[in-house]
Amino acid sequence: MADPTLDEVNAITHFALYPKVVQDNFFLNAPFTARLRARCMTPFPGGSDMRFTFLYAPMIGGFYAPGQSFNITKPQTYTSATFQPKFVETNVTEYLEQILVINRGPNSAFSQIEIDLKNAMNTISSIVAVAMNREGQSAARSSFINGWSEALNDGVTFSWDGSTYPNYGGQLRNGAVGNALNSIPLWAGTAAGAAAPITYGILEQSYRDCCRGAEEPDLGVCNKALFSGILMRIQPQQRFAQERDPYFGASGFKINAATVLADEYFPSLRYGQNNAQLGNWLTSTIASGTGNAALSNFPASTTCTVGEVFCWFNTRKWTLYYAEHPLFGFGFTGFKTGWDHTRVAGQVLGMVNLQCQAPWANKQILGLAA
Repeated sequence: MADPTLDEVNAITHFALYPKVVQDNFFLNAPFTARLRARCMTPFPGGSDMRFTFLYAPMIGGFYAPGQSFNITKPQTYTSATFQPKFVETNVTEYLEQILVINRGPNSAFSQIEIDLKNAMNTISSIVAVAMNREGQSAARSSFINGWSEALNDGVTFSWDGSTYPNYGGQLRNGAVGNALNSIPLWAGTAAGAAAPITYGILEQSYRDCCRGAEEPDLGVCNKALFSGILMRIQPQQRFAQERDPYFGASGFKINAATVLADEYFPSLRYGQNNAQLGNWLTSTIASGTGNAALSNFPASTTCTVGEVFCWFNTRKWTLYYAEHPLFGFGFTGFKTGWDHTRVAGQVLGMVNLQCQAPWANKQILGLAA
């Protein structure tokens, strides 16, 4: 260490701090989460679980000849999917010496508590945003949100995270409920397993897979690498009509009835991360799909590069549950003290879970090159 530690000029000169804000150079934008918060949030009033009921079979019927006896067997045609409350927290720890003695008065440029509490809210929001892309049913992730990687699956084809999900909401896919809870992931890469550029045909085909009657997707989501790729490759001579998303303020464009937005926490090879604090949204390689090769377009028996991921969402078919109690509705516990030190700690707490009532109305596309 230099002796003395400050030279003459630094010892007698104030420093300039401008702008008087703390610049956020860490957290990213998550318009998918913002859209779900704006359109799909439902208070959880309490109970052992949260459910939705769905129809999966018709009644018995058909043409008959006069005098023929009817089959009066009563079949089961509907059931419920169940999801458990999932809890998330972010910790805030302070030292009394710092917040009560040092970081106060006119010589305090910023409030340490205010900065840390804002950081905590951004942290917990980002953790939830990343978890929405994943799953919450494997042993290692049973405490996590039931995200869209498990919802948008058919039980036999790999999702972007390299897993298949034979069950959803506690119900076995392809069993008694048939394909009522199925959404088949679509491979858009090459037959050799490499990622390939997006085409309008892929976007249109996958969009129509989500349509049934008047129901159609209202949201398309990808990371910004693919977002730019779509704009550069699809109709380069005529840009899509740009529009401002009313729920988040992000700039997007329309395809059919859906607004396409770039979400920086969406799975990506170029911009994804495997972040120890927030989670993993970095794509890798997965085994090829085998169960629905004709419908999923997966090549047989090869390793596939996931690359960039695109999803169509019908947000009318999603519910984002949150706790009615304000403490678990992303509230702060307040600081709690210990007996033998001056450290205080508090937590931002949340109860949240995500469920999709109609997986068929949504679609994930894998194997896209930016």
